[in-house]
Amino acid sequence: MVVPCFNEVDNVGPSYEEIIAELGNHPLELLYVDDGSTDGTLDVIRALAHNDPRVRYVSFTRNFGFEAAFSVGYRYAGKPWILHIDADQQFPASEAEKLIMAAEEGYDAVFGVRTNRQDPLLRRWGTAAFHFLGRRVLRIEIPPGATAFRLVRTELAREIVDLRLGTPYFLATVPRLTSRYTTVPVAHRARERGESKVGFGFLSSHAIELFVGFTRRLTTVASCAAVLTAGISILAGIAAATGLLGLNAASALEFVMFAVLLTVLSLTVRYLVVVGAGQPRPRQFYIREANFAVDEDDRLYASAMAEIHPGERQAGVKNTEDTAAPRSLVILGGADGSVSTYHRARELGFRTICVDVRASAPAVALADEFVQVSVRAPEQIAAALAGRDDIAGVLCPASDVGLPTLAWLTRHWDLPDPLPEAAVAASVDKSVFRELCDRLRLPTYRSVGGKPGPDLALAAQQLRFPTLVKPVDSSGSRGVVSCAGPGGLDTAFTESLAFSPSGRVVVEEHLDGSHYTIEALVVDGRIVFHAVTRRTLTPPPFFVTASHLLPAGLPPVVDRALPLMLTALCAELGYRTGPLTLDAVLGRDGKFYLIEMGARMGGNGLAEAIALSTGVDLIAAGIAAATGGEVVLSPRDPRPTLVHILASDRGGRIIRIEGADEVRAMPAVSGLELFAEQDSFVKPYEQAGYKMGYAVLSAPTVPEVLAAEDELRGTLKFLLDEQGLAVPLP
Repeated sequence: MVVPCFNEVDNVGPSYEEIIAELGNHPLELLYVDDGSTDGTLDVIRALAHNDPRVRYVSFTRNFGFEAAFSVGYRYAGKPWILHIDADQQFPASEAEKLIMAAEEGYDAVFGVRTNRQDPLLRRWGTAAFHFLGRRVLRIEIPPGATAFRLVRTELAREIVDLRLGTPYFLATVPRLTSRYTTVPVAHRARERGESKVGFGFLSSHAIELFVGFTRRLTTVASCAAVLTAGISILAGIAAATGLLGLNAASALEFVMFAVLLTVLSLTVRYLVVVGAGQPRPRQFYIREANFAVDEDDRLYASAMAEIHPGERQAGVKNTEDTAAPRSLVILGGADGSVSTYHRARELGFRTICVDVRASAPAVALADEFVQVSVRAPEQIAAALAGRDDIAGVLCPASDVGLPTLAWLTRHWDLPDPLPEAAVAASVDKSVFRELCDRLRLPTYRSVGGKPGPDLALAAQQLRFPTLVKPVDSSGSRGVVSCAGPGGLDTAFTESLAFSPSGRVVVEEHLDGSHYTIEALVVDGRIVFHAVTRRTLTPPPFFVTASHLLPAGLPPVVDRALPLMLTALCAELGYRTGPLTLDAVLGRDGKFYLIEMGARMGGNGLAEAIALSTGVDLIAAGIAAATGGEVVLSPRDPRPTLVHILASDRGGRIIRIEGADEVRAMPAVSGLELFAEQDSFVKPYEQAGYKMGYAVLSAPTVPEVLAAEDELRGTLKFLLDEQGLAVPLP
């Protein structure tokens, strides 16, 4: 959404609340454009951006006008569609659904047309006359009754802005580029607060831009009139010279000179219109401040980033290259677990390039670019991005699958701190990690691995049952099979093998105890931060994560030993800088067992929960580590925080989702991400990729946060077809 504002200090807050209330179920990005306000509008926008990561803003050095305000919004919009809505609340935000429904029919632009317009009479008359002259008299193609309340495909809007026409007028430019536009009747309200900025001067300047820039009828008539007047003056001069008008020679000379002047003027005006119509206009605006990276040419000062204001710096990364051109992050994978990484990267001013073989991956719509290539194909990715000098780093959040590619690309592009091959091997092969733990004499348990067959089955029979059979190279609980006894090994091998690209599995003795997840950050070989969550799993046979709670409440002896274990692990792997995620079990014997690791960030709301609990932004810190920036951490005493995974115990089509708005309004809920929507099909929660979303909750005490989780379970309902029953949340 693009929201231009000029001296709307009393309207920005109420309009934001209305937008969130009416359209918060959509994946919003709110881009506020402060057009040089002098009444405190920018302060209100800054406060919104501080509290809501969806809010982005730019502020001009002075008032450049309406056209400049929405042009910068269109240029920097990050979503496939742009909804333009003014901050004065004269167009109800709920009316946007009508524009969206029309756009789904295949239009490139949908314009709202006011019904029962609530503006002053003179303004209504002026607008009516303006449209009548433009459409009826001068035959300029304009969507009838169209307003600035519109939904436009971003590619089209950006193309129009980039034209930099000498006489810009958006409503008349759209029909020149596409015929796929329409209008929709929408409600209109009277302005309740502030003063309208649309007056005689505004309408006059727009009329000139339209009447001169989009038709030559007016200038042709004016030129012809000048030539005709010049001709009449010449005849009058001749008549005066011959005495027909009874004037002296001086008067006759004045007629002739006036005629020559009019002729020269008419020809000059005509020439300027013809030549000037195709010329680009000078710079339309200058940006004083923004909370994301903007083009250097659009900035008046050396730095236009919002970090120059005390107290507004985002925790986690120190930007030492504010004056540099926008930099891009290649993010391997667009699954739901990586969504928060795309959001945070944009907030920090990075462009994002999503690499995924699936065009339907959830994060594709969030990225600035999409490369439809498998994350297992580094050479193809490098070829698709060949010649680029804007790539600052490579990330692989929420999945180990792309780590070999990450290591290859960081070396290929000579990026900071390439991932060691030993760290890759321990991340993507559970057998390698088990051998690593044995070598370091960390608490371990028995396991055997290899290609399924008689030899592996014989070795596995020596273990204590029940066991878990896992693919050595999968993540997200995919292919994890519980095996109660030796007789079930062949069946377990077959089920698990379906999820192993290498065709290898590992058989582990089942550990009985409490489950944990560790998120850590390594800088120059030191563990500079780690957080531990208490993990709840679904019942056998799938063992999929249902929730994370922190602080985890580890026994003091384990809490003290854990940093030493992690340091030894990283030293053995040669892993010096980057994120680290591990699963662990605190056994009934009091030992803390590391189960598996990934040299990457965790997903599924973990980073948001850790930031909310401890004040440490692991995503920003991970981006800093990947791009060679300075990691800035300011941890605080942890606050009880919980990630609740939303999932279904059965498959089917969602016919309705109830209670989402009520959940978002709960005081303890800081975030709700829904990956499923009405009419989408869901699968039983047998692996992490089948979740329907997650919620992040926080409260002063653990009992309060658990009570809030219970309230969420009772409020949020996903109703499936056939049964018409709400699925129970885990």
